[in-house]
Amino acid sequence: MPKPSRPPWTIAVRLPLFVGVAVFLSAVGTTHLALYVMGRELDQEIAQMADVYIDSLAGAVLPALVRDDRVELQEVLERGLGLQRGVTDLGIVVTRPDGAPIARVGDPQGDPPWNRGGGNVAWTRTAGGATAWAQRELVADGEPIALIAAQLAFPEQVTRRNRVGIALTVADLVLAALAAALAMHFARRLIRPFAAVTAAIERAGSGRPEPLPPLDAAAAQDAEISRLVAAYNLMVERLRDRQELAARLEEQERAAVLGRLAATVAHEVRNPLAGMLTALDTIRRFGADAAAREHAVSLVERGLMQIEAVVRTTLATHREAAEPRPLSDADLEDLKVLVQPEARRRGVDLAWRVDLRGDVPTDAVRVRQIVLNLLLNAVTATRQGGRVTLEAGRRGDDLVIAVEDEAGGLPPELARRLGGDEGGAGTSQGLGISIAARLVESLAGRIEVEAGRSAGTRIVLRLPARREGAA
Repeated sequence: MPKPSRPPWTIAVRLPLFVGVAVFLSAVGTTHLALYVMGRELDQEIAQMADVYIDSLAGAVLPALVRDDRVELQEVLERGLGLQRGVTDLGIVVTRPDGAPIARVGDPQGDPPWNRGGGNVAWTRTAGGATAWAQRELVADGEPIALIAAQLAFPEQVTRRNRVGIALTVADLVLAALAAALAMHFARRLIRPFAAVTAAIERAGSGRPEPLPPLDAAAAQDAEISRLVAAYNLMVERLRDRQELAARLEEQERAAVLGRLAATVAHEVRNPLAGMLTALDTIRRFGADAAAREHAVSLVERGLMQIEAVVRTTLATHREAAEPRPLSDADLEDLKVLVQPEARRRGVDLAWRVDLRGDVPTDAVRVRQIVLNLLLNAVTATRQGGRVTLEAGRRGDDLVIAVEDEAGGLPPELARRLGGDEGGAGTSQGLGISIAARLVESLAGRIEVEAGRSAGTRIVLRLPARREGAA
């Protein structure tokens, strides 16, 4: 499977870039906010200067307006034009409250935006912002008698404002760029240990876990980074321990499997060998008798076939043969000959009641293995003078085989082994029981343990008939 390509904008690139852009925008935004506040303060200062200017001008022209002396009014306006310092007045206009012109001096640009009503100063900047109109309503005896408006320009203030704004903007851009660069540098240094941990985790995921090298002095002072690196190195150490333990367990399991395989083969081969030795002894003693000789040779042949089937099945990892052989009465009768030497040595009687009513469609080799193991275990457990009984027959389509002993009850450990529990000590008796349980399971059958006569145990084996074509 191809390794996914790393995206060009990794977090090691995105995070420092994001920090740098955030610092830059923050610095620029802060400077622009300062410029805006400064501009508002300058506008208020200019408005206050205009307020003072228009108030002084209104006080000078009010007597002439009250006397309705237009010549004096014109002279006052001409004298007042250009007298204020710091303020450039471009023109002054005086009208009646209804807008009828009374006097006009200077060269104002356009007409004032008259704001009638109220005695306060009205302050209106032009569209370009270079000039502004200051307007005031003149009142005598509680009645408005005129409107006066002056168009003002503040070149010194505007020039100073523009110069300061340009200087602050340039300085802000330079300082913001330096701050962003420093922020990106420290962000990259801060994220470097995390990037190293990420790369180490990727190597560990590909099967090459390696501990991280010691941190530099700056990173080692950070408690969180130190804990992260220490936790990762501890994880790598534990992972290596687990790998070593898994390798040792795998080796032990391999040895255990090989030992179990050898024990199974030895156990299954030993059983038919006893009967074959008995048959050879019969040939040696009664070889002149054709019937006895033929029976003994047939028994040896079946025993060898049994051994060959066990070896073949074991080497094939317990796979069944392509065509299992059906079970006949002779297969179970042979088992009596195989078990007889062990029973005679222990002083145990054997009783056989077999009636299969023809061949049973099942796996004869495996059924013989199961029954032979159960019989040998029963003979081994039965006291001298006791009896072991084999009963075999059909219940409908099922094959039912019962092995009964007089051993005083099946030990709990062996009962658990019949149920498929593989725990406990690996004795020969327990090994035979375990083999029988596995073979019964492979034939889709079941084993039942019942109380037998004479305080013994009755083990009942129920196997379904093999369907045609079933493996």
